[in-house]
Amino acid sequence: MRDRSRWHNQLLSQLTPVWPKTPQSFSPGQMLDVELGLYLLRAVMPEQTARNAWTLFGGYPYSEVFGRHAPDTPLRIMRSRHYLWDMRRRTEWLRELEKYRQVPQELRGYLLDDVDCVPVPREPSRAANRFDVYERLLTSPPEFARHSLPLAGPGEHEFFVRDRRYSVTFSAELLASVPRPVGHDLTAPPPGAGAPVEVTWTELEDAAVKMDAIEQNLPGKRNDWVRRLGRVKLLIRDDTQGEFVPSEQLRVDRLMNLVGMVGAGKSTLRDILAFWAATETGRRITIVVGDVAETLAIVDQFDRLGVEAAPIVGHSTRERHLERLHRRMGSAGADTMLDHDHPSFDYLSSACPVDALRGLEASQPLRIGEAPCDALYPVRRDHSDSDDLLARDRAGDRTSFSPRRDRKRHVCPLWMVCPRHHGARSLVNARIWVATPASLVHSGVPSTLHSERLRHLELACRMSDLVIVDEADRVQMQLDRAFAPATTLVGRSPDSWLDEVASHKVAELARRGRLQLSTWEVDDWTSAVDTVSAATDRLYALLIGTPPLRNWITEDYFSALTLHRWLIRSWFPDLIGHDTDPTADTATSTHHAQRQIRMEYVEAVLDQFRDNPLEEQDPRDESDQVTPTANTLVTLTLQLLHVQAGSSIRKRLQNVLLDLVGQDPAIADDLETHAQRFELTLILAALHHRLDRMTILWPRVEAALNLEATSNVLSRRPPKDYEPVIPESPMGNVLGFQFQLGERNGDGDQSGELRFFRCSGVGRELLLALPHLPAVDNRPGPHVLLMSATSWAGTSTRYHVHAPVDAVLRPHDDEVNLILDTTLRTQFLYWPGTSPPRPLKLSGSSLENREKILEQMLNQLAIPDRSLGDAPSMLDTELAELREIDPERARILLLVGSYAEAKHAARHLDRIPEWSGRVTQLASDDADLDNSWMVLRRGELTKFPDTGSEILIAPLLAVERGHNIVLPDGKAAIGTVYFLARPHPRPDDIALAIHAINDWAVRQVRGPAQAFHTTARAAGTPDRAALTFRSTASKKWNRFLTRQLAWSSLTPEEKESFTWDQLVVMWQVIGRLVRGGVPARVICVDAAFAPRQAGFEATDTPDTSLLASMRAVLRPYFTDDPATTPLDRSLVQALYEPLYQALADFN
Repeated sequence: MRDRSRWHNQLLSQLTPVWPKTPQSFSPGQMLDVELGLYLLRAVMPEQTARNAWTLFGGYPYSEVFGRHAPDTPLRIMRSRHYLWDMRRRTEWLRELEKYRQVPQELRGYLLDDVDCVPVPREPSRAANRFDVYERLLTSPPEFARHSLPLAGPGEHEFFVRDRRYSVTFSAELLASVPRPVGHDLTAPPPGAGAPVEVTWTELEDAAVKMDAIEQNLPGKRNDWVRRLGRVKLLIRDDTQGEFVPSEQLRVDRLMNLVGMVGAGKSTLRDILAFWAATETGRRITIVVGDVAETLAIVDQFDRLGVEAAPIVGHSTRERHLERLHRRMGSAGADTMLDHDHPSFDYLSSACPVDALRGLEASQPLRIGEAPCDALYPVRRDHSDSDDLLARDRAGDRTSFSPRRDRKRHVCPLWMVCPRHHGARSLVNARIWVATPASLVHSGVPSTLHSERLRHLELACRMSDLVIVDEADRVQMQLDRAFAPATTLVGRSPDSWLDEVASHKVAELARRGRLQLSTWEVDDWTSAVDTVSAATDRLYALLIGTPPLRNWITEDYFSALTLHRWLIRSWFPDLIGHDTDPTADTATSTHHAQRQIRMEYVEAVLDQFRDNPLEEQDPRDESDQVTPTANTLVTLTLQLLHVQAGSSIRKRLQNVLLDLVGQDPAIADDLETHAQRFELTLILAALHHRLDRMTILWPRVEAALNLEATSNVLSRRPPKDYEPVIPESPMGNVLGFQFQLGERNGDGDQSGELRFFRCSGVGRELLLALPHLPAVDNRPGPHVLLMSATSWAGTSTRYHVHAPVDAVLRPHDDEVNLILDTTLRTQFLYWPGTSPPRPLKLSGSSLENREKILEQMLNQLAIPDRSLGDAPSMLDTELAELREIDPERARILLLVGSYAEAKHAARHLDRIPEWSGRVTQLASDDADLDNSWMVLRRGELTKFPDTGSEILIAPLLAVERGHNIVLPDGKAAIGTVYFLARPHPRPDDIALAIHAINDWAVRQVRGPAQAFHTTARAAGTPDRAALTFRSTASKKWNRFLTRQLAWSSLTPEEKESFTWDQLVVMWQVIGRLVRGGVPARVICVDAAFAPRQAGFEATDTPDTSLLASMRAVLRPYFTDDPATTPLDRSLVQALYEPLYQALADFN
């Protein structure tokens, strides 16, 4: 994070002594910020008026359309955003400009008669050197925000846990052997000094030989690096030939997007390249992977190869991953936790040496979030001069302790030997860093190592020569969600986050007799959950029972702020959007002025109430009329939440409303409508405030309440460090709720879903910005290698990465020819006894019917016709055919929609006598396993071939990526996959809307048509262009939020995009079965794949069938369609040829 305001100090000493008393809400520092914005405007868009400057602060390229094309323009804008991010909103900028114009002219650096004038610099009487300061800010690195903490020395120190004080004493002898912390050298260039990473294929082969030689002398499984690398070939983009051609050299310069057919060996190339770069060139490499388990496995792999490697693992989730590792060790056969021995425990340790110094007063060990790593306070004792110990004891031992606020926090002096911080220390010297997107984005570099405040992502870009992003398309989605957390707050089970959390809370408290409530954080958090639940119930009662109120808020997304604004508009319609009439008579003018004063008063009351809607405040002074009224709203809200609906509280609500609006007769005439809206607004303010409190406290109570078993989608807020780095959301950074009506039940009643989202930026742009992040510091950025099988995905809004594909990794032709033998067919099943036959359709079915449909599918697949003697079942027939082709791969994967369905299906199949003991169920990493029969956690998926089972039942998305299920020779261990469910996103998943709006924005800016630039140019000015772009984005956003995901309701463009999304999912799953150059057998059982064919109605078309639509979107790239380019045809054929061939043969 960069310091936004310390630069003001260079000028404030000359401005503050003469600063006028009015306007009170505008400080000298704010004036300097405005002038910095005006200075930037004149530097990059010199012909534009002051009104237009705000468009430069939001991350969109308006300067490319309206400004000078100077080489330093992008860098000036990048630096300015670190200081001026808060002014990216148009209203905020115009408000600040108006205040600026009220500052006496002699103090201002610009002549500005109106916001629609071009600012003209002038020589001010004070701080005349300010323009030199502005120029220096835009041409030099922004300073880091700093938080310097001293290291605790010998002596007694105290710290506080759960409101209890603990004292520890560090002896001089103990500390004498502990080295002082040594951090990263932030000023040193990366080892490669910014030079491109260039390697020949021969050099990679030599590195693979060395890796194999090292592993020859190590116990455990060998990776056969030479054999694996020899399976693949590298193709490089050749624009002149219009295709990808073989190459013996890989050159990563700034950003390279490398794609490869599923199973082509991208992980092999990743690891060999990292080994070569670290050992042969001394470079530092950061590898980004999907989850913590993979992170730790890669670190262990490089440690075994003799390369210093270290993981980046956040503290807030460490206990969860520690428990997962213990679970895996337990299921691997370790009898007790004392037998759990794994290298990854070094990086997940929860041991704290300060714990031992607490002595016997501590009843339980310190949790990871409780350790005083940087929260030790020196104890200062004020002893009486008297030597009479008895007298001192009678006086209560007059030893006094200074309050914490009067003392500076100190860092633990044992940090350099503390097991908890082994990973952070290892990063300093490690040549290879391994991280997840979440750990990079969210976790900060320990203040023990640096006073500079920075996240690990910025550190990695600053210190690394090469960043390798594995599964880049999935990382893109994770970044989108990181900067726009969203969920269905309340809906029908199981898609109801709040109900899941509230039920979990009750169960956990009951399990331990509510002992957890002794911790204030847990008590506060559970209180917040209760308030959110009560507010939600009240909100639902209002919306379900009052259709006009429901109509008021379902037209758009809403928040406490927007509802307040809507109330103001409905209460003061004569003042909104109307200027004062200069010809009006005195009485009319007086009435208008009084109404204006009343509206400003109401706005002030609602603003103060919204800041803290459940706690009264003390009035500032006797003239404060706002606070008492806001306190009345607080009391009223508490009563609304906790008093029964039929009480007199409704009458009081109406009276408070009338008093607030000055007994306005127009309000009184429709009092019931206005009172309902007022009540909803008060309830939502309480809901929003306490929901914020829940998410803030989540990391502190996660371990105590075992919250890792629930979704934590809202608990991680996007760090503000990245706000100046990525573009804001195209419709503006918004947060809010959305109420979506559901289907009517059998009685005709209708409920709905309450969704919540917080959009803070276009997260996917961070992926493409990685090479440029250090540029603001005049440092070379890392070279970035993006890797994925499906990061080129047509019009997919989720998976398509908007960077040109530079290279393709592909198996040799002999393996490709084998993979081309992959087959796809349908095997539709029908309800018994129906005429005409009614197909079994799992996708889109109601929750009540899914289990019955799933059971019927399994019965028909697994139960033989016993009347025919030894007749095999369909599954047995498939296994027999697999044994004839390749006995080692005679295993079947059955895919369902969720872990719950996998459990139900596995139990049902195991109860069929012919299949008892032949089935394994896949469970989540956090599941408590029933050891009575075969269950594998997702992190143990690679062990499936060793279980002896013939059937694996898993959720579709759990096996899409991340874990290869292979035999010792590298071949896929599973021969056939049955799609019992068609892939389909959850209809309540707001992340789909977030991906869609971000994809739209990126295509506007980066697309070949340059639609953003064309539209902006047509608007005439940056201000109008930005308003047009934001208005269009808002309409798109509302469409994405409210659209039905039923296939029939999608537009043709949305169907194509949806098809690419599902095509990627299916191809990634099939990719598990073609590892090692073998064909897969794919069987689609769900009638939703081709409903017409399943119903014996007609031939399916791309408008009715996902399979037909997949074939249709791929066909142009295999038929020389003139709408496609030769380069794109070459690329798609390299990536998706086996899938297209299987679809074409099926047709």
